[in-house]
Amino acid sequence: MSGFYRGTSLDQDPLFKSKMKKLRKSMKFPPCYKEKVGGNARSGQVLRDVHETLNKFTQVDMTKVRLVVLKPWISHRITEILGFPDEIVIDLIFNLLEAKKNPDPKDLHIQITGFLEGNAKDFMKELWDMLVSASKNAFGIPDEILEAKKKEIKARQEAKKKLEDQVYKKALELKKKADEDAARKDRGKNRNGDDTDRDRDRDRRRGSRWSSRRDSRRRSYSKSPSRDRGRKDSRDRSRERRR
Repeated sequence: MSGFYRGTSLDQDPLFKSKMKKLRKSMKFPPCYKEKVGGNARSGQVLRDVHETLNKFTQVDMTKVRLVVLKPWISHRITEILGFPDEIVIDLIFNLLEAKKNPDPKDLHIQITGFLEGNAKDFMKELWDMLVSASKNAFGIPDEILEAKKKEIKARQEAKKKLEDQVYKKALELKKKADEDAARKDRGKNRNGDDTDRDRDRDRRRGSRWSSRRDSRRRSYSKSPSRDRGRKDSRDRSRERRR
């Protein structure tokens, strides 16, 4: 009786399997799901190999894929398609990719079509190309994401260099302005010093002229005859008073 309550998974459900088979036959899938086949088509063995290969899908070993790097791209792409971040659809895709070591792209395509509808084909083509690229890459990262990361780093470095150039240019402008202000102040000080020297020389010349004029007046006054007579008369009067 205990086995009655265990239930069955979707892979074990015959109704689900039957429905999946019908959908696989009726739906058109991107050609990137299948491996490329070469050889001589006249050989019956090759034709059988072609038939078997066409019914297979390109193997992707999820153990070689760094899904943690791919998850942001999946979230961003689903948000772009639906117009909002649908966590249910995003988690569904994560779970489907983590459920098997070699996921079947057609099964993934069928299970997400109900959510993405007409956009499922384009999304699955992009996703499967990324998974194939990541499984072949030594780092487990799709080449597209690596190239985008390189471009992002390059753009960041260019922006940093541009900012540094702008800061350096601004510093040169400020230094040039400071030097010009200092030179202007020095010229003002020199001009004020020259004016002071000129004023001092002018005052000195004026003072010397006034001194020479005063001395000349004194000499002319002392040599005047009327001055001498006045002094003699003054001495005579003082003598008469004493007598």
